[in-house]
Amino acid sequence: MASSDSESRAGIHASEICEGSRSSSRDTSSSSPFSPVIRRWRRRESGVEGLRIVAMVMIVAYHAYWHGIVEQNIALGSSAFDLFMLSLSPLGKTGVAIFFLITAWYLCEREAPTLRSSLRKACYLELEVLTYNLILFLEYRIIVPNAPLSVDDIVGNLLPVSSNALWYAAAYMLFLLVYPFITAALRAIGPSMHARLALVLFAIWGIAYGLTRYATWEFPTLSFIYFIYLYILLSYYRWYLREIKLSTAWLMVVAGCVILIVHIASCVIAFRYTGNRSYTNCDHLFLTREGKLPVLLVAFGLVSLAVRCHRRIIGVNAVASAMFGVYALHESVLLRDLLWTEAFPMRQVETWRAPIAIVTAVILGIVVFGAIVDILRQLLFAMTIDKHFNTWFDAAYRWLCGCRLAQWLRASLQPVKGSWTTQKGEHHE
Repeated sequence: MASSDSESRAGIHASEICEGSRSSSRDTSSSSPFSPVIRRWRRRESGVEGLRIVAMVMIVAYHAYWHGIVEQNIALGSSAFDLFMLSLSPLGKTGVAIFFLITAWYLCEREAPTLRSSLRKACYLELEVLTYNLILFLEYRIIVPNAPLSVDDIVGNLLPVSSNALWYAAAYMLFLLVYPFITAALRAIGPSMHARLALVLFAIWGIAYGLTRYATWEFPTLSFIYFIYLYILLSYYRWYLREIKLSTAWLMVVAGCVILIVHIASCVIAFRYTGNRSYTNCDHLFLTREGKLPVLLVAFGLVSLAVRCHRRIIGVNAVASAMFGVYALHESVLLRDLLWTEAFPMRQVETWRAPIAIVTAVILGIVVFGAIVDILRQLLFAMTIDKHFNTWFDAAYRWLCGCRLAQWLRASLQPVKGSWTTQKGEHHE
């Protein structure tokens, strides 16, 4: 999630949206406009929500490494600060996997999701991201009125998701649009074929790609297809298998962490013996990338542990509901450059007193600030947009489905042949 989301309610707040509780609580009359928001906070289970917060901290920490080290072409060695920054390298992709798996965990519970519900969530997600982008863009234009303005800047801020300015949000939105069809297809093929599909994909992408450096096997990095892959694996587990034991979940987490630690340590040792700093760059740290086996082991294990906690703590849930705001804010191009190239350039931070403590404080500060801003946004939306969002969406959806183009498409796409199974039966007869 380096452009990340690296690395994401769009998974992050969006992941909450996916659970469906957000859309169902809009357009409701209440004595207080904030009641729907507070009810959402109370309903959520704090084990999963707490893990959502941890995942966002991991993502922000990874961005400190990626934007502050990798994109600045800073070569790391074996000093305490360098080792600390190297330890952040696996966190982003693990955080992304956790974020999406939390979302997918609840999506799997739906028997027959509809395209309409997915479109509703996707539109709300776009609205959230657009709000942040416009505010930041306008504020930047006010502060720096003479800054050059290109067409890419305008498109990136008016269409932040479709322009892939936030890859996680874009990938998650595309996943939402195909999610009803993927779910229907997986249920239709049954457990036997679903198991074979999961095994084939895991053998290719989980093992052959997941443990090697050069064999990419067309793995879809920074793509919604990666989310489809994770959904196929998780849905089989959720629908057909027993819950794994607590000890097994912990074993997955420990095994993944050990592999990552040994991998990073081996790169550092290679640097110490050869003096070649390329051993500590991101190309050699290949097991920290998205979809790699140790990343998935840690993510699956932590999600399996978190869903066992059914306590509801409104404070934890409120903070967790704001995690997508943290992502959207700190991954905005404007703030990202300000943070890691001007305010906290790592070449300078390393020379400051207690640089590790400073980087840690910056990471936590970003999460806290973003959470406060997004909670305020939620309350503002509750007083304004949320009151009418469902009404607006339903009206637009009805108009879209009833327009002449939609009617022509329905008529043109009517099947003129029987289903494959029907044709097969007639052929045998």
